[in-house]
Amino acid sequence: MNEASSTLIYVKAAGLVAAATGLAAAIVALTPLESVSAIYMLPVLAAAVRYGTGPAVLAAGLGTLMSTLFYPPIFSVLVVRPPQLIDLGISLAVALTMGRLAGRVRADMLRARDDERRVRQLYGLSSDIAGASDVEAIYGIVAAHITDALERPVALFVGSDGRSVRAVHSLFAHDVTRSLATEVETFTGRSVEASGTATDVVRLADQSHWLLCHLGDPHHQQATLAVPLEKDQEPTQEITDQARSILAEGAKSLNRLGLSRALEERRLRQRTDALRDILMESVSHELRTPIASVLGSASVLSVAPQVASEPGLLGLSQLIASEAKRLDLRIQNLLDVTRIRSGALQPRFDSIDPADIINAALDSAAERLRDRRIVRSFGGDLPLVRVDAVLVEQALINILENAAKFATAGSSIAISASLDVGRLAIDIRDEGPGLDAREAQQIFERFYRGERHADIAEGSGLGLTIAKIFIEANGGSVSALSGGPGRGTTMRIVLPAPPSAPDYARIDDD
Repeated sequence: MNEASSTLIYVKAAGLVAAATGLAAAIVALTPLESVSAIYMLPVLAAAVRYGTGPAVLAAGLGTLMSTLFYPPIFSVLVVRPPQLIDLGISLAVALTMGRLAGRVRADMLRARDDERRVRQLYGLSSDIAGASDVEAIYGIVAAHITDALERPVALFVGSDGRSVRAVHSLFAHDVTRSLATEVETFTGRSVEASGTATDVVRLADQSHWLLCHLGDPHHQQATLAVPLEKDQEPTQEITDQARSILAEGAKSLNRLGLSRALEERRLRQRTDALRDILMESVSHELRTPIASVLGSASVLSVAPQVASEPGLLGLSQLIASEAKRLDLRIQNLLDVTRIRSGALQPRFDSIDPADIINAALDSAAERLRDRRIVRSFGGDLPLVRVDAVLVEQALINILENAAKFATAGSSIAISASLDVGRLAIDIRDEGPGLDAREAQQIFERFYRGERHADIAEGSGLGLTIAKIFIEANGGSVSALSGGPGRGTTMRIVLPAPPSAPDYARIDDD
């Protein structure tokens, strides 16, 4: 708070006392009173709550002085009677006590408000970091939050090769950013030599002053903040200390959040995912050649006269062909997943009746569903959807086969489609073991196998992951709903539907 603001606050406190004096004069004019000291408690309380302890003490002193005007002789500050002196002393003591207590309550309230604001900022920062897609996004989030906290723009620099730094966030001119980068390099080297100097004030060629602050351990610094101080003015100790305290608190908060660890873990996850995708694509390509040979050989064997005349051999060759075809389809799904994730495969959208996609998926999965009772329920107002029918159909096949794994023979699998708030909702419900809350959140993760389900059915844990990626590639979403263990599971697919698309599929040819 500067000197002008502080003076204005005390003037306002004196104004409150003047207003109370006017009120006391009006009351005394209407009704004779022996003492009006209680009226002057009002400006003391108001000053303490609004401005703090200092203005409240001023209001208490002025109020005591002004109350002498209403002792006989009226409008004279002379006090000669002992009772009046005692009244003034008690009034002053009470006013000072009330002012100090109210000022303390105000200070506690302001601290609580600041703590709440910091907690909200920390919560917002942690939430945004958790949703960031890459390292650059995390740096941008950090810079944006500190900009809000300091109420002024900042520049954020990170080391690029161990010697130089680069700006990952800066709203300043290019020449200013370049000059700051040079100062940050010098500051970083000096910090390490000085065993961890965390902050420093530098002056650029344009005479502007900047506060530099490390985020995290200076020996393993991830980033350096540059904050502009008062323009064209020498930075006062008060301003510098205030900025340093805010940045120090921000650095502590980031350390508590484990920013360095979060960055490193995210880099590791990105590298792991990239290597996993490369491995999956490489292995898939290598497997497709022998599978094609097996599939061709099985097809030739099934039509050979010696095999066709033997029912056992014919059934075996057909089983080999069927399983090879299913394995080839799985490998193709893996290839499509890696291509979609890398952006190499783009969905081919076309308007189609959702009932056609569902029926095609049921036909393709008929072999796996042969011992289950299929219940269809399609709404009569289903619109056309603009999707890649092949990807959506394969997603439905994966979900249907997953339901068949966990639904016992003879149980029912219900599949329904309806219009829900302008979007198409497809529900596939089984009567299997159900899911708990944790399993419902993790079931779409790659290679996830629930502990309760490991002994029920085999699988790689990729079917639902592939289904989710295919549905999301079409602008939709898929979620798992369950009432709990033993209550079955509903897989809900939501696809975008045109708001007013004509239903050409149901227009009669006549």
